[in-house]
Amino acid sequence: MAGGAIIVIAFFFGLAGGVVGRLKGSSFLLWFLISACIPFFGLAAAVLYRYETLEPEKHCPRCGKTVKLYEALCTRCGTELNPGYTEESSPAVHGPEPA
Repeated sequence: MAGGAIIVIAFFFGLAGGVVGRLKGSSFLLWFLISACIPFFGLAAAVLYRYETLEPEKHCPRCGKTVKLYEALCTRCGTELNPGYTEESSPAVHGPEPA
């Protein structure tokens, strides 16, 4: 009976971690596995993980694809990107410009 309870607890921690990870823009399966294998700490890590949707973005100078600021190569055309902010970089969350 104790083995079945551990599996149920691990499943629900995995489910909670997967949902939290997905809400933050990451992989559901990755956070499900982490949270199920390390129940309490995995869920805590998913909660404390950064929001992928809030990462700053920039546009590829060659093809115009929007990529994360920290990416070194464009995944569409393979152009090497300069690190850091440029004139064409923009935040991931588009909202009204501050006055």
